[in-house]
Amino acid sequence: MASELKSAIVDAARTMYNEGLVVGSAGNVSARAENDEAMHITPTRVRYADLTPADIVTVTFDGDPIESDGLPSSESLMHGAIYAARQDVRAVVHAHPIHASAMAVRREAIPVFVDEQVVYLGGAVAVSAYAPAASEELADNAVAALGERRAVLLANHGTLAVGHDPEDALEMTRLTERLAQIWLLASMRPGATHLPRGIVEAETELYRMLQNEGGV
Repeated sequence: MASELKSAIVDAARTMYNEGLVVGSAGNVSARAENDEAMHITPTRVRYADLTPADIVTVTFDGDPIESDGLPSSESLMHGAIYAARQDVRAVVHAHPIHASAMAVRREAIPVFVDEQVVYLGGAVAVSAYAPAASEELADNAVAALGERRAVLLANHGTLAVGHDPEDALEMTRLTERLAQIWLLASMRPGATHLPRGIVEAETELYRMLQNEGGV
C-alpha cells in the first residue's frame, strides 16, 4: 500500500510539473499514510523528471522524518496541519498555477459563479492570511481559510487543494486554476455575476452530502 501511495504521489507531481502548474522543483504533493498518523511527501530540491517512489519521504504531521534519507518538502508543516485538522483528507497538492496565483497576489478570493465550483470545491475559494513560506503561521492560516472546502489560495504564494488521493487533489488544483482564469476574464468587463445565495446554499448541502458519502 505504501509503495502504491508513493507511486501515486510521483505521478501527480510529474503531471503537475508537465502541465505547467509549477516550475523547477516548486510545489509539493503528499498522501496520508496508511496508519493515519503520518504522511508521505515529495522531497525538497529534487527535479520532478528525476523523482522516483524511493525519493518520497515519510514524516509525522509535525514534519519529523520516519523513513527515507531525503529531506522532506519545506511545506511539510502545512500538509501535516491539513491532515491533523481534516480527517477526510487523504492527499494534498500545493502548486503555483498562473491565474490562481495572480488572484492570490491580489489577495482576492474566487467567488462562487458556477455550479461545479460548489459541488466539487464546496464554495468560494478563500485567500489565507499572508505568512512566510514554510512557517507554522502559514500552516495555521491555510487550515483556517480552507475550512470544510477543498481548495484555498495562499496569499502571495499559490494554491493548496485536497482530495481522496493525489490525482483527486491534482484535479481540484486544475479546477481552481480554471475557475481563476474564467473569473479574471469575466471581470475584465462589467457584468460578471455570482450565483444566487439560495442556489449556493442548496448546492453546499449537496457538497456536504457527497463528501460524507466519499466525495464526488
